Amino acid sequence: MVRMRVGKFDYLNNFLPYYFLNEKVEIVEANPREMASMLLSGRIDYAPVPAFFYLKNRERLRHYEFCVASEGKVLSVVVVSRKKELDDGSIAVTPHSLTSVNLLKILLAERGMKNMLVEVNTAKASEMLELCPHALVIGDEAIKARMIYKVVMDLGEEWYELTSLPAVFGISASLKETNAEEMDRKILMATEEGYRRFDEVVRAAEKAFKMPREFLEEYFRTLKFRLSSKERRGLDEFEKYCRDYGLLE
Repeated sequence: MVRMRVGKFDYLNNFLPYYFLNEKVEIVEANPREMASMLLSGRIDYAPVPAFFYLKNRERLRHYEFCVASEGKVLSVVVVSRKKELDDGSIAVTPHSLTSVNLLKILLAERGMKNMLVEVNTAKASEMLELCPHALVIGDEAIKARMIYKVVMDLGEEWYELTSLPAVFGISASLKETNAEEMDRKILMATEEGYRRFDEVVRAAEKAFKMPREFLEEYFRTLKFRLSSKERRGLDEFEKYCRDYGLLE
């Protein structure tokens, strides 16, 4: 029997959901942009992928309930700066993201700001801030950066202030011809187990990521991993804004 190839974001945000996943599957770790490419080319069978990527390719994909979202602050998708606040200076953007870059375009436009977004060949905040006064960073690099630099925008928080809805950054998907409902169910079960045995997961994450326990507890409780009705409305609203601004064309 061929083992299912299951994608996993190589960030802290997927640590808790996958920690108790004991299935005999092949786990493939990648950043969001790489994950999207691997799913579309058939190199993996099921994975969380950027929400923007799903919306742009939904005719080829089916989505499931496992997701990565936040209702308010997300903590790991932020604009950091060498300045005290976000002005009209250029913003370096990571090449690893699809959803956050397009979400940032929407948020800036809604603020009436016209910052130039500069895609740079690095995801490290220190290197990005050498090239531009501000930088959009995601994942573990964002968590590290927020402890060093000024956070001038948390995209989850900004989206919630705009819409009163959760921001969906990643959504689980497969190609249309693949039915991964059982795999999705097992990841959601593993996620529930992670919250039941929360202290155990936090201790393991503290050891693996060398991050403060207090932050890990806050972060894992901040994230939403199930696409409930509110998250669905948030995703629908994101699609509406993307279409209004011509981002899905």
